[in-house]
Amino acid sequence: MNILYLVFGNKIENYQQAYFSIFTALLHKNDDDKIIVITDDSSLFGFFENKVETIFINQDTIKYWEGTHQFFWRVKIKALQLVAQKYPHDSILYLDSDTFFYKNMDVLRSALQSGQHFMHLDEGKLSQLSSKTEKLMWKQMKGKSYENIIINENVAMWNAGLIGVSQKHFECLDLTLRINDAMCADGVTRRLIEQFAFSLGLNQYSELKPADHIVGHYWGNKKQWNDTISLFLRECFMKKYDFDAVIERVKEVELTKIPIRIKESSTQRKFKDLIDKFYTNKRPVYIKN
Repeated sequence: MNILYLVFGNKIENYQQAYFSIFTALLHKNDDDKIIVITDDSSLFGFFENKVETIFINQDTIKYWEGTHQFFWRVKIKALQLVAQKYPHDSILYLDSDTFFYKNMDVLRSALQSGQHFMHLDEGKLSQLSSKTEKLMWKQMKGKSYENIIINENVAMWNAGLIGVSQKHFECLDLTLRINDAMCADGVTRRLIEQFAFSLGLNQYSELKPADHIVGHYWGNKKQWNDTISLFLRECFMKKYDFDAVIERVKEVELTKIPIRIKESSTQRKFKDLIDKFYTNKRPVYIKN
C-alpha cells in the first residue's frame, strides 16, 4: 500500500503538518507499505532520507494539473493518478497533511486489497447539508447528471481528508476527474467540487466506507494543532533527536486530548474581525542599516 501526501506552496505549516502525519504513519505502517510525498520542494523532506519517497513537481506541472478550468484542487486527483500509474499493483491511501494515524491501519490495508474504497467520513446527504456552499451546490446540481450519475436526494458528500483507492479499481480516478471537470464546466461553485467528485466516482466502484476510526483529521482546529506540532518539532530539533528518538517521542503525544474540531462563535469571529480592522499595529520600528 502506498501512503500518499501532496504538499506544495510556501506555507511552512503545511510541511510541519505533513511531518507529524508521516511520523504517525511510520508508527503504524508495515514493511511493505511505502510513504510517498509529491512536492515542489523535496529538500524539505530530507530528514526522512530513504524512509520516504519524494516525487518532485514544479509550478508548471501544478498549473497543468489544474486543467482547462484552472481549478486548484484538481491537482489532488492528478496526484493520485500519477502514483497509480507509477505503482499499478499497490493500493493508495491518500491523506491531507492535517491528519494523523491513531490506530493500526491493517484493516484499511486489507480492505483496500480486496477492492474496498474509503474516504474520511460521510458528511451527509448533499440535499440536507447546511453550509452555504453545500446548499448552493444542491441548488445548482439537483436532478442533473454527471457521467450518468444523477444528483438526487440520496447522494452523499464525503470528507476528502483521506481517500483510499483500491488497486483493483484505479479507473475510478479517471471517472472522478471527468466528473470534476464536468462540474467545473457547468459552473458549479468550486470550493468542494473535487471532494464531491471523489464521493461520486469512488462510490461507483465500491460502496464508500469511513476511516475516521483510524485517522484523525483536524481541519476544524488547525491553530491549536499547528501550535502543538510546531512546539513538538522545535523540541526535536533543539534537543537533536535522531530519527528513532523522534518516533519514540511521537508515541508520548496524547492525540485524543487535543480536539479535532471546535465550533467558533460567529459573534466572537465578527468581534475579532472588527478589532483587527480598527486596531492594527502602527509605527513599526526597524533596526538602522
